[in-house]
Amino acid sequence: MDLLLPLLILALLLALVASRLFGRDRQPARPDAPDQLRIVMRARFERKRLLSRTEFELFRTVEQVLPRCGPGYRLMAQPSLGEVLATEDDGAFRCINAKRVDMLVIDAFSMPVLAIEHQGKGHYQGDAPARDAVKREALRRAGVEYLEIFDTFGAEEVRGMVSAALQRATPPRPLHQPRF
Repeated sequence: MDLLLPLLILALLLALVASRLFGRDRQPARPDAPDQLRIVMRARFERKRLLSRTEFELFRTVEQVLPRCGPGYRLMAQPSLGEVLATEDDGAFRCINAKRVDMLVIDAFSMPVLAIEHQGKGHYQGDAPARDAVKREALRRAGVEYLEIFDTFGAEEVRGMVSAALQRATPPRPLHQPRF
């Protein structure tokens, strides 16, 4: 009887350890760089398009309007939000780190000013609206404008929307420097 309680405790501890080691919660070990190189050397790779045909048409339209919106604007394709947004909240960062926007306009100082999402024919499948809401909120909290562009928009309409968004994103410049 005196040994029964310690044996039960030991059995419970062993069961807990076994579930941690062999259970569903266990994450597979991540290969280190040499293992990754071996894996990559065995695989066959090929190039693929960065943007769909309609995304590329939109990209070119936005590129054409940027010089008219002000100096120094550049357009990036498919950047991950983890590269352009920062937060001290690790959980929030993990939520946005791998998410991408279709296009991102940066200013002359490489700061994001306008995120553009192309909403093509098959865009709203599965949980796409929820994923977009996460991106939109993170960008809003960071002070980055967000535009949704649909296939039904014409080039002139897109140019107008981009110009207006960049005007909203750019703080007004003083007409003259204040004297101190």
